[in-house]
Amino acid sequence: MLDQIPTLLEKLVLGRNIARRAALAARVPRGVLQRVQAAEFQTTLARVAQHSRFYQRQFAARGMDPRKIKHPRDLGDFYTTAQDLREQPVEDFLCARPQAGFETTGTTARNKRVYFSNEEVHDIGFEGAVGLWNLGMRPEDRAVDAFDYAFWNAGITLMHSLNAMGCFHVIASKLAPEEFYRRIKEYDFNVMIVDTAWLVSLTEIAAREGAWPLKFILSGSENMSESTRAWIERVWSCKVYQAYGQTETLGATAIECPAQKGYHLNEANFLFEIRDPGPDGFGELVFTTLTRKVMPLVRYRSNDITRFLDEPCTCSLRSLRRIDKIQGRGDEIVSCGMGMISPWIFETWLGGHDALAEDWQVAVTQPGARDVIEARVELKPGSVAPSGLEADLLRSFAATFPYYEKNRAMGLFDLQVQILPRGTLRQRLGTGARAKLRRVVDDRSPVLAR
Repeated sequence: MLDQIPTLLEKLVLGRNIARRAALAARVPRGVLQRVQAAEFQTTLARVAQHSRFYQRQFAARGMDPRKIKHPRDLGDFYTTAQDLREQPVEDFLCARPQAGFETTGTTARNKRVYFSNEEVHDIGFEGAVGLWNLGMRPEDRAVDAFDYAFWNAGITLMHSLNAMGCFHVIASKLAPEEFYRRIKEYDFNVMIVDTAWLVSLTEIAAREGAWPLKFILSGSENMSESTRAWIERVWSCKVYQAYGQTETLGATAIECPAQKGYHLNEANFLFEIRDPGPDGFGELVFTTLTRKVMPLVRYRSNDITRFLDEPCTCSLRSLRRIDKIQGRGDEIVSCGMGMISPWIFETWLGGHDALAEDWQVAVTQPGARDVIEARVELKPGSVAPSGLEADLLRSFAATFPYYEKNRAMGLFDLQVQILPRGTLRQRLGTGARAKLRRVVDDRSPVLAR
């Protein structure tokens, strides 16, 4: 009961005051935060053990008594996975009636669905507002939100954060960068919160036509190289910050601070672990939700590779641990200007084409500021590339994936086709025809992988 006192004080004393919440984040002792997390972890376990059919089955199969679990490590090798969310009925995860739902897009043929209450969405917005406050945002600022709202949660979370901040804001959504540039200048916005790849296209326009004064830019959805960040900062004459999130966290996993050296984790709402860290500390980020009542997740594997950063930080979020930039994915899912891509997308596009062999590979490269999706395809044995094959494949891509084609037309990524002789891809591996061919590879600098 004593461990619940800090939580009660936080709700009663701080209320909805963002300045007070930011001040608390700067002063709360690390030990107090850990005690609150431990208490809420056990509350979460009790909740799922009582209400979630999925976790009831998992605990029973392993002979676990949730009442005896004090720390995530006590769960041994048990984790919740993305495959669980895809293959199990979403109702089996629910512990209360949902009021809001979101889903992932573009990673598999079956998207993950995650449900929340209106209160959970509302409350997570206040945590996001603290992150914005730490970057220097204030109620007198004017912000524009250019996130996509189609099934995606990031825009909804941001809307609640901006409402909590009390600033003037407009939801522009994901307009074509040219239209956005034309319509937005008259509003005198000084904060832009945007999709990372989309920002590259907008910055190219601003470099030609002129930028307007900004306090800062916050981008999300994927990482960016430091050279790209430096170029964008030069064009706009302001700082560019990054946020990191997933649908499973309502888009509110972590955010950079003014130092731009890693992401401060949202430890008020999640308990984080690094699974199987190597000698350099890098491993898979795992989290347990602490404050969710509708669809809690226990030890959810994010599939993102990172590490905890031990160097002290002096910003207002210094009591919250930081993680390094995401170094890669645990599988062949790659985050890039096209979105979250994986083999099934390209199997749909390239598989079964009359002129193509069964071996193909898609590589993400970044020769400049924009990601390039390079489809490396092989011809069938003894065949010659028919006239117009590359153009035909590009037309097929546009017809098969109008959503991705729209993003390509906006300049979020480039698409190229490289036609190769039969056997080229496996020969590059140097292990012969029996070598396992990776379908999607990230050939960018390691810091760009997500």
